[in-house]
Amino acid sequence: MSACVVWMDSEHAKIFKISEKGIEKLDVKHHEAHPIGSHHDAHKHNSEERFFHAVAKAVGKADELLVFGAGIAKSHFKSHLENHHHADLAKHLVGVETLDHLTDNQILESARKFFKKYNTYNSTI
Repeated sequence: MSACVVWMDSEHAKIFKISEKGIEKLDVKHHEAHPIGSHHDAHKHNSEERFFHAVAKAVGKADELLVFGAGIAKSHFKSHLENHHHADLAKHLVGVETLDHLTDNQILESARKFFKKYNTYNSTI
């Protein structure tokens, strides 16, 4: 059984892959150029899509995927998974939660609390 926890904002994503072997951390940065002119909105959308594709690729496969974030990027990422050929990953999404900028250890502690509650809830179904 593997789980993946993603904390993201519009600038970067911290990805924690959790398995029997331990925890592997990856970082994905959003490299966005800032064009000026009428194509700005289209470029911004395409840049965000590339960022979300990179995050989904870094996540790979997971039995359970939990996404944290302080802003709206987490919700946009969820929509991206559902609408852009990541249906296999989207079906493993177990939660999208608001979580401010925290240390890695605090993110993992929040994930432990979530999974403890989530798995207890699902084991009673």
